[in-house]
Amino acid sequence: MDLIHPSDEAEVVDALRAATGAGTRVLVVGGRHHMNTAIAGQVGAELWTTALDRVVAHDPAEMLCVVEAGMRLRELRRLLADGGQEWPVDEPDDATVGGLIAADVALPRQLRVGCLRDTVVEMAFVTGDGRRIRSGARTVKNVTGYDLHRLLTGSVGTLGVVTQVALKVHPLPKTARTLVTREGGIELASRLLDAVPLPAAVVAEHDRVLLRLEGWPEEVAEQARLANEVAVLADADPSTWLEPPVPDAPVLAQVAVAPSRLADCIDGGDRYRAVLGVGYAWIACDDAGGFASVCERTIALGGIAKASRGAVATPPVDVPFPELQSRIKAAFDPAGILVRG
Repeated sequence: MDLIHPSDEAEVVDALRAATGAGTRVLVVGGRHHMNTAIAGQVGAELWTTALDRVVAHDPAEMLCVVEAGMRLRELRRLLADGGQEWPVDEPDDATVGGLIAADVALPRQLRVGCLRDTVVEMAFVTGDGRRIRSGARTVKNVTGYDLHRLLTGSVGTLGVVTQVALKVHPLPKTARTLVTREGGIELASRLLDAVPLPAAVVAEHDRVLLRLEGWPEEVAEQARLANEVAVLADADPSTWLEPPVPDAPVLAQVAVAPSRLADCIDGGDRYRAVLGVGYAWIACDDAGGFASVCERTIALGGIAKASRGAVATPPVDVPFPELQSRIKAAFDPAGILVRG
C-alpha cells in the first residue's frame, strides 16, 4: 500500500489526479480515531492529511479561526485558549480537525454549544478527481451558492479531501463543573435534564450520571443547587468527562435516535453511555452478532448506527434517496476512488 503525505493543497490535487488516472482506491487518513477498520483490504493508497497543519488566520475578536485540516486538536486548543476561546469538540488531543469534521463527531455538549456542522463556516477541499472547491465564507454577507461544506461534513472522506476550514469558535466558560451521581440510568438522567436549565450535558451510564455545567459562576451554582434537589451529586475529576465510553468493549456501537427513544434503543443493557436531550448513545457489543442486533433495533426506532470501535461491517440498510446519493458521489468522485473511511 502506498502512503501519501501531502504538505499543501497542490500536492493533494496531484495525488488525487494520479489516483484517478490509475484507478487506485484511496483512503483519507487524519488521526485514525474514527476509521472503519473493516475496509483495510480494499485500499491501494492512504492519503494522510497530518502535514497540512498550519494556522491560516485567527481573529479572536471575530470568534473565527482558520486552520489547515491536518492540525491536531491539541494545537488548536492551545492556540484558542490563549485568547480565552475553544472549539467545543471533546475528542482526543491527537485527532485532526479535518478528520473530526469528516466524521461529524458527536458533541456531548450539544445542548449548549450546538452541532459540529454549525461551527464550520468555510471549507476548502479537493474532489476525488482533483478539483479545488471552496464553500461558505468567513462573513455571512459573502455567502453564496450551495452549502457544500455542510455536505462534506460527515461524508467520511467519500466526496473529497478537506484541506482547510474556517471555524466559528466559542468563549471558554467562566466556570465549568462536572458532577456525578451515586446511581445511574436513563430515568434519573431524564429527571436531571428536566430539573436543570441549560446544562452543557447530561450523560447517563448504568451506574452513574454525569452532569456537565458551564457558564457564569452564579449560573452554575444555581444549576448545581437544582440538580441536588433531584439526586445527591458530588464534584468529579474533570478528566472523568473525557473518559472513553465502555473502554473494555471489543465492539462499540454508536447510535443516534430521537431523544425520547434512547431507553428503547439501549433496551435494558448495562454497558452504555447515553447523551440525554440529544439522542446519542454508545452501546457495548460482544461480537459482530451483538452489533447487528443493536443496528437492527436502532433502525427499527428510526435511527442510525455505526461501529465506533471494532472491525465489524454495518448491516445493509435501505439507503434514503439512493439515486440522488449516487449522483452526488459521481459528481464529486467520478472514478469512485475515495473509500469510506
